[in-house]
Amino acid sequence: MDKSTAGGLGAGWGFVSLAIILGGVGFGPYIDIPSFVIVIGGTIAVTAGQFEGSDLKRIGAALKVAFNEVKVEPLPELIEKITFYATEIKKHGVMHIEQKVLEEQNPFFKEAFQLLVDGTKAETLTPLLETKLEYMEKRHGTMIGLFGNMGGTAGAMGMIGTLVGLVAMLANLSDPAAVGPAMAVALLTTMYGALIGTLFAGLIESKLSQKHKKEVDTCEVIIKGASMIAAEESIGNIKMQLNSILVDTEE
Repeated sequence: MDKSTAGGLGAGWGFVSLAIILGGVGFGPYIDIPSFVIVIGGTIAVTAGQFEGSDLKRIGAALKVAFNEVKVEPLPELIEKITFYATEIKKHGVMHIEQKVLEEQNPFFKEAFQLLVDGTKAETLTPLLETKLEYMEKRHGTMIGLFGNMGGTAGAMGMIGTLVGLVAMLANLSDPAAVGPAMAVALLTTMYGALIGTLFAGLIESKLSQKHKKEVDTCEVIIKGASMIAAEESIGNIKMQLNSILVDTEE
C-alpha cells in the first residue's frame, strides 16, 4: 500500500467532511441526487466516449498502481548492480551471469541482460530496449491522460450542473418552494465536480505521473548500462556515465 496516496486521499476527504460537520447542518443538505447524476454520470459518459474500451479496462490496474508501492530499485543501488554485472562479465564472460539474470525481479532489467547473455550486439540491443520503453511510455501516458481528462470533465460537468440549476431557479422564481432545490443543484454540482476533479482524479493523475517518471528513469539507466556492457566499455566509463544520469535525475 502506498501510504502517501491513501493518506492524501483520506485526509482530503476527511477535512472536507470535518468542515461539513463543523458547519453545523450535517451531511443532509450536501446530498443531492440530480447533482450527483450530472457530475458522476456525465464524467463517466464523457470519459467512456473519449477513450477506447481497451484503455477503460485498464482503469482498475492503474488505480492499483496508484495505491501500491512501485517496486523499483533506488538508482544508486541499480547502478551498483549494473557495475557488478559488468565486472563479472569482464572477469568470467557473459555466460557467468546467466543464472543470476534469471533470478532478477525487474522484468525490464531481466530482458535487457538476457539479451546480453544471448550475445546481442549494442547496435541491436539499444533500439530493441528503446522501443520497449517507448511503448511502455505510451501505455502509461494514456492512463495518466485518462485521469487528467476525467478531472477536467468532472469540473466541466459541475459547471453544466450549475447552469442547469440556475435555469431551473430562474424559471421558478414565482414558486419559492422550487427555488431552494434548484439552487442546491446549482451549488452542489460545482462542489461535486471540484471534489471529484481534485480529490480523486487529479490526485491519481499526479501519483501515476510520479511513478511513471521513476520507472522511466530506471529503464533509461538499464538501457544505458546494458548498451555500454554490450559495447565492451570499460568498468570505469560505465560507472561514470551511469552516475552522470543519476545526477541529472536529482536536479
